Amino acid sequence: MLFLLSFFQSALAGGVGVFTQAGVHQGFAYYYDVYDTQGIDSQFLPHYGIGFEGILGDRDDRLKGIFRISLNQDQPLSDPNIPEGDYYFPQESSKDVRNDGLISIGLQWGIWGEPTEFEVIATTLLTSGFWTVDSLEYFVVDVGAGATYSPQENLQLFAIASFSPRYRKLLSFGGQATLGARFLFD
Repeated sequence: MLFLLSFFQSALAGGVGVFTQAGVHQGFAYYYDVYDTQGIDSQFLPHYGIGFEGILGDRDDRLKGIFRISLNQDQPLSDPNIPEGDYYFPQESSKDVRNDGLISIGLQWGIWGEPTEFEVIATTLLTSGFWTVDSLEYFVVDVGAGATYSPQENLQLFAIASFSPRYRKLLSFGGQATLGARFLFD
């Protein structure tokens, strides 16, 4: 890929980076009564991951494009907290963690400060949990606020806290923190 980009010198504004993220998301554990009436126990579950990102835009631009590819691990549901009575449920606690492949595209908006020094930022990312072993794909809209700091001309550190609702049959809520470093090559 970098070989192909070397032919287009004017398109080399941007960078590459690595990041880690951790947070919680809402999961649903289902249970049923003797008449097969469904109940739902809402649980907040931890998730964490690592990934790579590409940045499109000059280091001194306030608006930059973001493209991310990451591996995310979701913790399994606990057995549901069921009310009194005769209920049954799938053994959620016997399931293993889920490893998902994610792809994201979005924007980083500079709000205050200098992009080449310290800057307060806002981010918007659209994410697809496209690679799942159990065919439980999902969609995430990630809206965050954070900061970037550039200790050197080509190095940028960033931290973002975000609200991250997921959608797969039902809308579920969550949030996460992202930390990372970028090498800017413009």
